[in-house]
Amino acid sequence: MRDFSHLNFEGYGPQVSGLFGRRSPEQRRMLSLLGRDAQGDEPEKLSAHSNAHQIAVSLQARNNPILALKLIERGEPANLAIEILTDSDRHLSSFTKRKMKAVCSGWECLDTEDRNLEAFTYSTHYQDSNGYHAGFKAALRALDKHVEPLTGEDFARLSI
Repeated sequence: MRDFSHLNFEGYGPQVSGLFGRRSPEQRRMLSLLGRDAQGDEPEKLSAHSNAHQIAVSLQARNNPILALKLIERGEPANLAIEILTDSDRHLSSFTKRKMKAVCSGWECLDTEDRNLEAFTYSTHYQDSNGYHAGFKAALRALDKHVEPLTGEDFARLSI
């Protein structure tokens, strides 16, 4: 067995992605808009933006916009909502669920991850007749409505 303890993997945890574990410029921009430090661990200070904005600009919300909209409607705090989004599988629209229930036998027996995979597969084979991609894009457009304009503080953070 080989020992790899001499290698330094500090900072290359699951929160870091991209080539060689570095954050992309988009990820850095989103973190700065959220008011997080360079490592993304702790908030620098309270942001002047609303909870809905902080949720809407997060990468987790972009990956799961339907659940993000539900969390915004419920009024969840941004930190809790982002944690929920990080740990959750992608949610489906109500139309997609109804359509898949009608066309997929055993739909009720599948877990969330398998339902998402089945809906995606059906969507690619049948020109999105179940509304998988359409629902995702519509949720992204609705999420964009919660993004507030940049403030002077945001410009100052971006210029650093």
